[in-house]
Amino acid sequence: MPISEQHKKGLQDLLVNEENRPVLIQLAKATTKNVCRTDNPEVAIFKLTEALGLLITHLPDIYILLSKRAITKEMLFKYLTSRVPDLATNFTKPDLVTKVINYWGQDCTQRSSPFGSKAVVSADAIRTEEDYPIHAIARKFGEWFFERFNANSLRLVDLWTDATLHLTIMASDGINELECMTAAEVLAALTGTKQQFGFHFNPNLTHAGIQGRMDAYGQVVVLCCGTLHTAESSVGVFECAFGLLRDPYSENNWKPKKVKCLLKSKLRPPELHCLCSSETLQEALGLSMPSDDLDLDAVN
Repeated sequence: MPISEQHKKGLQDLLVNEENRPVLIQLAKATTKNVCRTDNPEVAIFKLTEALGLLITHLPDIYILLSKRAITKEMLFKYLTSRVPDLATNFTKPDLVTKVINYWGQDCTQRSSPFGSKAVVSADAIRTEEDYPIHAIARKFGEWFFERFNANSLRLVDLWTDATLHLTIMASDGINELECMTAAEVLAALTGTKQQFGFHFNPNLTHAGIQGRMDAYGQVVVLCCGTLHTAESSVGVFECAFGLLRDPYSENNWKPKKVKCLLKSKLRPPELHCLCSSETLQEALGLSMPSDDLDLDAVN
């Protein structure tokens, strides 16, 4: 998501202060390859606001910026709870990134700042598109699937018996495509490819990297992308679409019935791969995005 003027004001509120000054400087130096020199704060080439400007220029996506390791879960939680008094406590970092962005996106004339009074905003007021239940299902499924997949613990029972797979592998030596028509074939193809290349799948679990949709047949479609890693380095990106249906014989859980996956090698992979820059998921992103409740607990 591009950084809007509201996001810029929010980033200034979060980072341009004495408490979080080291984080801003660390991010600015890392993203500008030490062009932002601050060895001596008294004679620093760039002031904090200028460092923030450089950071925004080099990282023009708000989700990617807030997902940086230097911006910790604790930092986001402390910031948000000081402005949203009744916020719950059981959030992951991707959840907090989304909440902070939603908070900044509110049309509030009296936004909290270190120099003024704090506006009281309820937790319900910051529920927007990113909080739709279908996106929560997508994030929960993505976290569950790739954790099991990376741990080599994905099982046949986790898929529909007639699950299908379209797998595309794009490398410097050409393109390979594979079609599978049963759960056993799908599992063998996915695990075999991962083991052949030594891949570790790192999904982007922010809203910029994983979202849910509903197709015309009632399937929940999970759109997810991320980066591919080996033991030595980051080597590429992946883009996946999972078609989920409930299985009445497996506690009514949502299970993958259709899987479409692209694995693409890159010399310089992005730190985070986002849906907005995906090559294969743009049509699916145009599917319906219902806002009503779905059964989140029925995701394995």
